[in-house]
Amino acid sequence: MASRNEAKQQKEKTSQALIESALELCAEQGYASLSLRSVARKAGIAPTSFYRHFREIDEMGVAMVEQAKEALDGWLAQARKQMAFSGLKPGDGSQKQLTAIECLTRPFVKTFADAYRQTPRLLHLFFQERTGSADALRAAIGDAISALIQDLVEILKRPGKGLPCSTQTLGLLSETMITLVSRGVMERFSPSGTPQETLRAAANLIEPVIQPLTLLLLGALTLEQTKQEQE
Repeated sequence: MASRNEAKQQKEKTSQALIESALELCAEQGYASLSLRSVARKAGIAPTSFYRHFREIDEMGVAMVEQAKEALDGWLAQARKQMAFSGLKPGDGSQKQLTAIECLTRPFVKTFADAYRQTPRLLHLFFQERTGSADALRAAIGDAISALIQDLVEILKRPGKGLPCSTQTLGLLSETMITLVSRGVMERFSPSGTPQETLRAAANLIEPVIQPLTLLLLGALTLEQTKQEQE
């Protein structure tokens, strides 16, 4: 007879199989097309067994959002280690400013592309359903993105390593940065591509994502410096 721990592990394994099957179907047809029967069939279990793991499709969807949030937390943890804005002196030219800002934007985009490459279907679902029709998913994703924005604000305002802007400006920048990087990467990488295909794409296509982010931060920095000069 299986022990309680073994039964728990088997239940978790089946729950994850359902999630993986749902993600595969989402990549082919979209989240709105999911049904309990289609997910169970894909996972190789009886439809009635689905209820042993989730009460409904949206409860499983929220579980997928939670997994995506864990992956995105890992992304920002990696980005934090690599992002650092080097100080600028008055009179430094635009080239020095661009170089300094790219010390923030380049690792920000690269680490996101790395995270997306590891779990493309999961992160694609997360950002795609941000404006989807499922209320439960939109709410869960909204809460997760709010937390990510706050974490990014903390990264950008680190003394000696962050962007010298007000907290309010950093909040607006953080929200825009997350939107731009997710949209830019998703437009270029297919969630159904193989890891090898995604890796090859990442090597060539992150530059067009870095450019608008760099211009965004350059504009914010210039505006902040102008305000300080006027005070």
